[in-house]
Amino acid sequence: PLGHELSVPYTPSLSSLRAAILEADAVLAVGTEFGWTDYGVYDQGEMEFGGPLIRLDVDAQQLRRNVTADLALHGDAAATLAALLPRLQAKGDGAGHAGRIREAAEAEVEPAYARMVALLHGLRDALPGLRIAGDSTQAVYAGNVAYDTGTPGGWFNSATGYGTLGYALPAAIGAKLGGPEAPVLCLIGDGGIQFTLGELGSLVDAGVQLIVLVWNNRGYGEIKTYMVGKGIAPEGVDLATPNFVAIAKAYGLEAEYVDSEAALMEAVSRAAAHDGATLIEVDEAGVMAG
Repeated sequence: PLGHELSVPYTPSLSSLRAAILEADAVLAVGTEFGWTDYGVYDQGEMEFGGPLIRLDVDAQQLRRNVTADLALHGDAAATLAALLPRLQAKGDGAGHAGRIREAAEAEVEPAYARMVALLHGLRDALPGLRIAGDSTQAVYAGNVAYDTGTPGGWFNSATGYGTLGYALPAAIGAKLGGPEAPVLCLIGDGGIQFTLGELGSLVDAGVQLIVLVWNNRGYGEIKTYMVGKGIAPEGVDLATPNFVAIAKAYGLEAEYVDSEAALMEAVSRAAAHDGATLIEVDEAGVMAG
């Protein structure tokens, strides 16, 4: 659960998390594919385990993919864990150990990402039960490193693997239709939304209450940051972006532009109280400045 003393809500791609896994007496991996986009984003190579690896999955074939387990358990996660729990005995200071790993992970997250994650946590706290459908945009990449949703199914996105652009808007509409009781936020970049901009019409047709947050850094910011960091001259990453507020209003949506954290939170509060959908265009530079 959110804030639990044993929780370490960071990507296992971080060096500190990989070290903790390597040093563990044993690892119980539940329902994970051990995919590269979760465990090797920073090109550290294959996962390493210092002790036995136990894998639990409902899919028998998945138990044989990517990483070979010392012991494979085929079954439902909830039922199997419920059966295992009475057999486990507490050993050592688990809370202190988890706390040290959290501190090491927090120190490893770059400042820009940490700032974006803090904004995401602010949105989460303002909208209890929030589900975020994310696109391949910089704030989502940051969230994949350190966002703690606290809600089952509360964080899903396309910023992994092939990094599909435009996914978040139709996915968010589907999420709201599938679970209308929970607040849903579409987090998408100014580049990504232009791949599925017409889905604003689908949003109007669906008649659902939804927040579309357009993270505007006037280009493919994540790719540009990577190129600059690698000493590559940026090419094809600076975009001409339209007036998203005007486009949203043309569809009949509520819409506004914000350029500070305070303005963003006020806009989100208004959007949450609105019966229909709202688009909020966020100026990255202004919001990141505090």
